[in-house]
Amino acid sequence: MMVLPFGFYYAFTTNEISIDGLHPNTMLYTGIAYIASFIALVFSILKRNLALFRLLLIINFLIALPAKAYIGMVIEVISILLSFHKKVKKFFASTGKIGI
Repeated sequence: MMVLPFGFYYAFTTNEISIDGLHPNTMLYTGIAYIASFIALVFSILKRNLALFRLLLIINFLIALPAKAYIGMVIEVISILLSFHKKVKKFFASTGKIGI
């Protein structure tokens, strides 16, 4: 999801494509927001903070709205729903230390 907005920006600017009045800079902002969100998601996973992880998934959904990134919205809804699975909850509840 981080790479696609930049590809769309390139396509929009080089081929002068317009979709529903969507400005090409919106794609740049979307890509930058996804990169920042990815860094925060990795942090939340490493710290095993499930609440922050879910909040960031919701933020990702909101990032997709201005760009009308419907596939991204679907992916985020699925991700949020999967975050309630017992294996995901177990992962975030664990300490992350491997006992030998």
